[in-house]
Parts: sequence; C-alpha cells; structure tokens
Amino acid sequence: MSLFFAKLWQALVSGLSIGSIYALIAEGYYITFVTTGALNFGQGEFLMIGALFGLTCYVTFGLPYAVAVIAAVLLTGVMGAALERGAIRPVMRHALSLSWVLSTVAVSIILKNAAVNLWGPEQIKFPSPFGEAVLQIGSAGIFPLELFIIVAALGTVFAVQMLLRRSLLGKALIAVAFNRNAAAVMGINVPRMVVFAFVLSSALAGLGGILIAPITFAWAYMGTVPGIKAFAAAIFGGLENPIGILIGGLVIGLLEQLLGMVNSNLKEGITFFFILIVLAIRPTGLMGRREITKV
Repeated sequence: MSLFFAKLWQALVSGLSIGSIYALIAEGYYITFVTTGALNFGQGEFLMIGALFGLTCYVTFGLPYAVAVIAAVLLTGVMGAALERGAIRPVMRHALSLSWVLSTVAVSIILKNAAVNLWGPEQIKFPSPFGEAVLQIGSAGIFPLELFIIVAALGTVFAVQMLLRRSLLGKALIAVAFNRNAAAVMGINVPRMVVFAFVLSSALAGLGGILIAPITFAWAYMGTVPGIKAFAAAIFGGLENPIGILIGGLVIGLLEQLLGMVNSNLKEGITFFFILIVLAIRPTGLMGRREITKV
C-alpha cells in the first residue's frame, strides 16, 4: 500500500508540474485571443525555441541558468513581435479574415525546420540546474526541478495577471481587449498594445520551454504536443477566463499522470475523451461565459 501512495504522490507532483506548464502556455493563448481575436498556433514551437536556445546558452556558452532563462524569454518575446508584424497584422486588416490561422501554422513549420537544421533532429539532454538529487518525502522521491517548475510557472501566471490588472500597461491592454475603438479614442496606442500581447504570449511559451526541457529533453519536435494540450487547456477552462485556463491546465496535467499509473498507453486518449465530455456539457468550457442573444 505504501508503494501505491508513493507512486500516487509522485504522479500528483509530476501532474502539477506538467499542468502548470500547460497553464503557462495557455495564458499566452488567452492574452492574444482577448486582444486581437487571433491565436498563435505556433505557440508550441516558441516553447521549443526557448528550450533549445536556453540549452545553447546554458550548456554551450556556459552561462548561469538564470541568464539562460532570461535570454530564452527575451528571444521568444522578440520573435513574438516579429510574428505579429510579419504574419498577423497583414492578414488581420479584414475583420472576417481567418488567414492568420495559416500564417501561424506556416511560422510553426518554418521554426521547426530551422530548429532541425540548427540543432539537429535528435533529442538533447538538458541538464537540470538542481542536479540529479531526489528529495525523499515519506516513501516518495521527488525531483526538486518539478517543485521549481510548479512555483516558477504558477508564480509567473499570477504575476502576469497582476501586471494586467494593476499596472497602467496591463490596464491599457485590457482596455484594448474590451473595446479597441474606445481605447483608441482614449489615447491608447492600439497597435503597440497588440504587439505587446504577442510579445508577452511568446515569452510565456519560451519560459515554459526552458522550464520543461530538463524533464522532457530538448529537440525540434518537443513543442507540438504541449502546444496542443495547452490549447486544449485553454478551451477546457474557458478561453476568455484566465482562472479557468489555469484550472484547465492543472486538470489536464493531473489527469494524464494519474491515468498513466493505470495504463500509460491510454492516458492521452482518455484525457481528451474526458475533455470532450465536459465540452459537450459546457461548450464554453468550465468557466467560460455563456453568451445570451436577445431576439
């Protein structure tokens, strides 16, 4: 019985660490969606770039881990600005245009191919900044990195929400999300806020990449599955509700780890089957707003 509880505790910690990364990436989906109505379907590839560039800084250049994290966040933030300027803004001039979907998918493919050419297609071990030591909690062994990921990812999510709700920059972004025409009348630079939304969204993905790389390896195709699961977390929790998105990410991470204890081959399918059931009951997600149309 003690072995079961040890595995359960390990699954809970692993689920929270993976789920917090999903939530971190999903917050990026939320920020760009409420601001522009668009989503970056290359978010997973920004995660991958953050991981591989962070690996280069940390291992190849020998920089401290904290510096590698900052470098990865800065690079992906700049790439987010380039994405908005080159792939989103030109195709968003028409209100009904959905060309941004193809634009972001095209960027993700370009980034993936570029990563293969720069770093190769093989999985690369990203050394943990905490070493290989294991914390013994009761009968369970927990990696310090997993606890660090939970604190760093969830702390970042809450910090972003504080930024959006308490700072002038954040309030300007929320004003654009609420009504961009009214925001422009009030003197807010709407195009600049849109760029900031993509910078912040992409930087969150880059941070998620360098955080998760030590437990999943760093390689050119590492971002595809987390990007899809983060999008699932955003839809599952409610795409316009940051708290719902956070809950959605944690639920998905916990579900896949707990189901993995039963059958690792079925955990992906059962997790998404559960999401489909919830969405069938609540199409707007767990905490999504129900739209009421008056006729």
